[in-house]
Amino acid sequence: KTHAFPLLNGNYKVTGNWYNSIVVNGSKGVLKEPTNSLLEAKIQVGNFGEADPEIVKTTGEELYNIQINYTFGKDFTELGVVSEDGMKITTKSLMGICSMEWMTEEEAAAFEAEGDPIEAPPGDYKIQPEYLGKYLWITGQPG
Repeated sequence: KTHAFPLLNGNYKVTGNWYNSIVVNGSKGVLKEPTNSLLEAKIQVGNFGEADPEIVKTTGEELYNIQINYTFGKDFTELGVVSEDGMKITTKSLMGICSMEWMTEEEAAAFEAEGDPIEAPPGDYKIQPEYLGKYLWITGQPG
């Protein structure tokens, strides 16, 4: 049985996984980490067997209909369900249940811009380089 590709091309915001977005272009995808590292993925649509009970509860679908394959030190496969309109993907990954929601180009640009700079992350503490504070140095063998 052949399937029409139900996914929309473009950006999907990811929650509940180690990557925070995925860019879909047909059967290819690019996973984006919070550090802006990129990882290529292969996307397949079809019948991939009975879905996890949590996926069934979340989506109402009893069969997996999408498979996302990528290599990150070793080969990984995430099975999931694409919504009928192609705007939402729910997968079972190493981190548990993961949700991916389609974003417009403007939403994707705003999403990428909202992160903190890695070079100088903000903090709650007043910066006082002239006041070094106290140091505590502990030496000796453990135990």
